[in-house]
Amino acid sequence: MTQYLTSFSDIFKNSFLADNAASTLTVPKALLILAVSLILGAALCLVYKITYRGVLFSASFCLSLLAIQLITTLIIMTVTSNVILSLGMVGALSIVRFRTAIKDPMDIAFLYFAICIGIMTGAGLLWLAVIGIIAVGIILIGAGKIPAKEAAYILMVTVDEQDEEAVAKYVEKSTSRSSLKSKNITGGISELAFEVKLKGNSTKFLNKLSAYPTISSVTIVKASGEYI
Repeated sequence: MTQYLTSFSDIFKNSFLADNAASTLTVPKALLILAVSLILGAALCLVYKITYRGVLFSASFCLSLLAIQLITTLIIMTVTSNVILSLGMVGALSIVRFRTAIKDPMDIAFLYFAICIGIMTGAGLLWLAVIGIIAVGIILIGAGKIPAKEAAYILMVTVDEQDEEAVAKYVEKSTSRSSLKSKNITGGISELAFEVKLKGNSTKFLNKLSAYPTISSVTIVKASGEYI
C-alpha cells in the first residue's frame, strides 16, 4: 500500500512540480503570442463594427473586447507556464464579479468570443485562433447582410391627457402596426410610448402629429433592446 502511495506522489511531483521548474515560455515566444493576439483582437473589433446594428456604436466597448482578449492571453500564458501559480490565480480570479448590464445579446457573444480567442492564443494554438476569427467573422458578417424583418421603432409622444386617445388612433392609422407600451401622467400631461412599424419606412406622419396643438414633443427611435 505504501508503495502505491509513494508511486502516486512521484507521479504528481513529476507531472506538476518538476515540469514547472523550467518554464518553456520564452520572451520571444511571449511577444509573438501577444502580437498575434493583438492582430486578432483588432480583427474582432472590425467584425463587431461591421455587424453592429444598435443605435449608437460604443468605441469603449470595442476597446474592451481588445483589452479582454489580451488580458486573457496573458492569464493563459501564465497558467500554462506554471501550474503552481495557476492554482493561486484561480482562487484570486474567483472573487471577481461583473455587474455591468449588457443589453444586447450580440455583445455577450462578442465578449465570449474575445475570451475564447485569448484562451487559444495564450495556449499557443495560434493556427486555431486564426481559423476561428476568419470562420466566425465570415459567418457573422454574412448573417448581418441578410435583410432583416421590418424594423420596429419606439414612438414617444407628450400630449395633454384629454387628447391621448385621438393620438393613439392617429398613430394606429398611420403605421402598419402600433402597440402602446407605457403611459405616464404628470399634472395632466401624458407621456405615451408606442412600439410601431412604419409604412414603407416613411416618417412623414410625424410632421402632422407634431402639429397637434396639445402635443409638446414627438420622439422616435429604432428599437434595439436599449429603449424598450
